[in-house]
Amino acid sequence: MTPEEIKVFLADNKVCRMATVDEDGMPHVVPMWYVILDGDIYIETTGTTKKVRNVESNKKTPLIVDAGDSVYDYRGVMIQGRMELVEDKALFKRFREAYAQRYFGSDEHPGYKLLTGIPNRVLLKFIPEKSASWDYRKWKF
Repeated sequence: MTPEEIKVFLADNKVCRMATVDEDGMPHVVPMWYVILDGDIYIETTGTTKKVRNVESNKKTPLIVDAGDSVYDYRGVMIQGRMELVEDKALFKRFREAYAQRYFGSDEHPGYKLLTGIPNRVLLKFIPEKSASWDYRKWKF
């Protein structure tokens, strides 16, 4: 995919797979919702989760977003980088506003209120370092 196609693909899809590694070297992969603000990817989660503990000890984190149901339309992006905890309360507020719209349509939605009401929520910022993409729709079968 071209850089522009990747931007559109990431904006159109809503679930990434986030991989971290624990202290024993065991990979930990979880599906996560994400929001793009000013071209950067952000993820909110509970601060006591395994993924956050893993990020605190090893910031290296790849993300994968993929889509398609068959070899004819399979496509995706794998981005290698690192995660950083965000302390900026104004940025967290902007994230929450975008998150509410992207996944619930409103900050009044019961699902939004439930998730954002969980204690000890943290915001992670993904810092990309390199990426690879694929789009089987462009192949000639």
